Amino acid sequence: MSSMKPESSSQRIRLTAGSPGSKGGGARKIGKKEMNFRSLEEFWAYYVSQHSKASTRRWHFCGTLSALLCLLSSLLLLKPWLLLLAPLCGYGLAWYSHVFVERNAPATFSHPLWSLLCDLKMFGLMLAGRMDREIKRLGKRPVLQAF
Repeated sequence: MSSMKPESSSQRIRLTAGSPGSKGGGARKIGKKEMNFRSLEEFWAYYVSQHSKASTRRWHFCGTLSALLCLLSSLLLLKPWLLLLAPLCGYGLAWYSHVFVERNAPATFSHPLWSLLCDLKMFGLMLAGRMDREIKRLGKRPVLQAF
């Protein structure tokens, strides 16, 4: 396995020619190379880099909030069919932002569980007003942009 150094010291993502099933956490193919993640923390740095625009993060926030409201409404109103709307709202708005705003592929396709966990973490950080601080901590600069 050959590896390359990450672009910055704050980004702990290894670029390798490994396979998606290799030990650690899995891989995401970038061109002919694959990105292997050994931990959720490594994946988090990558996840944040794929959500560099403020409007992308806002679309994700709205999607996650909509999905959570669908889940809550389903429980409170005893309407199980509302459970079907949760993934449509959550993924629909998030994927829209990747296609039309960020112009990249959602990480959901290659790392569904880690993507969900990172989306919930991003939601919590945005709710607390700490996402910009997290971006700076990871060595990224927020892209200021109108919603």
